Formats: sequence, structure tokens, C-alpha cells
Amino acid sequence: MISVSLRCHFDAAHQLRLPYASPCTRPHGHHYVVEVTASAAELEHGMVVDFDAVRRVVEEFDHCDLNQRPEFRVADLPTTAENIALVLARKLEAAVGPRVSIDEVVVHETPRSCARWCKE
Repeated sequence: MISVSLRCHFDAAHQLRLPYASPCTRPHGHHYVVEVTASAAELEHGMVVDFDAVRRVVEEFDHCDLNQRPEFRVADLPTTAENIALVLARKLEAAVGPRVSIDEVVVHETPRSCARWCKE
């Protein structure tokens, strides 16, 4: 098994609906940094995965209001870093196909905080 990691980013707005007072209940934005780790038993074209394929999925979220994205609206998911990691993991798994395993997606909402999705 060979694994690779890619760090990329996107800028997006969101707003959380929380049952308590928080600055996050106001519309605001973040510079999200995303780290994706993928692995495969066999290489294709000498690669585990084409980094452009991963980057394209992450960049779909760039300069948008995450609350308006269908991935969150349809499932009524709050746009927390935890759910962003989950949604990205699902989209990445669909994009790369069965040969590649998406093992981990880390979403840094700030330089000091992140959420980590790991394959079970």
C-alpha cells in the first residue's frame, strides 16, 4: 500500500444555527486549509491519485456560501468543520473511484483548530 497527502485550501462563508449565543451565528468566512490522505495498493500512471482530481473537488467549495451548497442543504447538515470534512470525504471517494482509498480528510478552520475525518 502506498499513500500520498495533499494540502490545499478554499475560502468560503457560512453561518451556524446554534441554540446559544456565539459569534458563529452571524454570517462569516474562513480560509479553510484541507489535507487529504489517499492510498492504493496499485499505482495508475505511476500515481496513487492525480492531485488535480483531489484539488478539483476541494475547489468546488471555493468562494461560496457553504449553507447554500446542496450537500449541506439536502441533508440538513450544519456547516461545521466536522461536517465539511465528512462531505469532502464522501465527494472525494466518489471522484477517485474504488482503486483509491481516501483515508483521512482534515479541515483546518483556523490555524489553531481542525476537524479530522478518518476512514473506519
